[in-house]
Amino acid sequence: MNAHPRQILVSLALSAKFSLEAVEQIYEGIRLACNKYRVDLIGGDTTTSLTGLTISVVALGEVEKGKLAYRNTARVNDLICVSGDLGAAYMGLQLLERERQVFNESGKSIQPDLSGYDYILGRQLKPEARKDIIEALDEHQIVPGAMIDLSDGLSSDLIHICKQSGLGCRIFQDRIPVAEETDRASREMNMEPFIAALNGGEDYELLFTIPLNLRDEVMKIKDISIIGHITEKDAGMKFVTTQRGEIELKAQGWNSFGDETSTSTV
Repeated sequence: MNAHPRQILVSLALSAKFSLEAVEQIYEGIRLACNKYRVDLIGGDTTTSLTGLTISVVALGEVEKGKLAYRNTARVNDLICVSGDLGAAYMGLQLLERERQVFNESGKSIQPDLSGYDYILGRQLKPEARKDIIEALDEHQIVPGAMIDLSDGLSSDLIHICKQSGLGCRIFQDRIPVAEETDRASREMNMEPFIAALNGGEDYELLFTIPLNLRDEVMKIKDISIIGHITEKDAGMKFVTTQRGEIELKAQGWNSFGDETSTSTV
């Protein structure tokens, strides 16, 4: 939402099988994250659990009046931007699942081969918050029109912005940033890289819109790509292929409530 993180509250529910050492290790990881992102741990509850471990985190931030970015504030002709690259976390998950299957089917005699894929594994196992992008936008005096984090997948999260803003969009396949390692892993597993980028989720990059007149300014910021633009609602939500065909975007990313999603190929 274009805010700067300041504090977190962490609540734990633990079963009796967790040792004091294990709890201390959890908080050591939290401490390292707080130091990296310059936020303070200010409290939270600790209680018992009958089923294992539950961690609940509330993040508190602040933003100047007039700079807050919602999902429903995109405007027609806004440019659609993303930070970083997409699909890596999903391909890291696919790699881990593949190697686990091989390990189990071999009777646990064949050790997983994860060499050469450090980047996508890191994106799945240790995602990083893009606080640096918020700071860069502020430095360049760019206020996003609308903003959301990419947790559910590009297609799902962009549809959230479009529906809540009452608008449409067009994004272009050849403008979606995909890392070389993601591309290689996708093709190794007989998957189109753009499918992982559209529907994979868990990238935790930032998806946001900006007014057209800020294009040159936003391009000065490292690690931001312009992938399309916002349209009138009647134009629909479209994915434009490299052959310039247009396909309707479908929400196929993670759905927290388990509703049935489309089985379209995009």
